[in-house]
Amino acid sequence: MEESQHEPALIAGLDPVEAEFVRFFVQFATTLNLPRSVGEIFGFLFAADEPRPFDEVVARLGISKGSASHGLKFLTAIGAISLVYVPRDRRTFYEAETSMRKLFSSALNEAVRPHLEGNARLVKSIEERIDSESALADKAEHYRNRASALRNWNDKALLLLPLLDKLFSIPAPHFPFNLFGGDPEP
Repeated sequence: MEESQHEPALIAGLDPVEAEFVRFFVQFATTLNLPRSVGEIFGFLFAADEPRPFDEVVARLGISKGSASHGLKFLTAIGAISLVYVPRDRRTFYEAETSMRKLFSSALNEAVRPHLEGNARLVKSIEERIDSESALADKAEHYRNRASALRNWNDKALLLLPLLDKLFSIPAPHFPFNLFGGDPEP
C-alpha cells in the first residue's frame, strides 16, 4: 500500500498493519469531529496485542504528551479504553475495548445521554427567555414552535438511546434487516 505524504511521522513509528488500523480509526474519528489524536490512540491500542503504557503511546504515535493525555482521558471516559494493572510496573497501561456493543453502549451512556439531558435544561431556558422578552412578542409564537420542535427532537433522541443500545446487542448474523437496501445476506 502506498504511504500517504500526510502521515510520514505516523507511519515511521508503527509497523504497516498498525498504521492501517490507525488510519482506519483516524478517518472514523475525524468523521465524528473528534481530534485526529483520539483516532490515532484508539487505533494503536486496538491493534496492540497487549496493554501499552502512556510513554509508548506518545513515542510510537509521535504525538505530544498533552495530546496523548487528553485523548487517553477522553477514550477512558467514554469506555473505549481501560486502564490495566501490570504487576511490578509503575507506569499506566491502556487497552482498547474491542466489543462494539460495549463501546457503543458506553459512548451512548457516557457521552450522548448527558448532552441530551443537558439539552432539556437548555430548551427550558429558551422557553423562559421567550416568555420574558416582551419586545419580541411578534415572534413569540414562532419561537415557541421552534422550542417545541427542539424539545420533541431531544425527547425522541432520549427514547431512541435504549433502542440503539439494544440494536447493537443483536449478533450481526441475525441482524433483522439490511440498512443499505437489497436482500439481507444469508
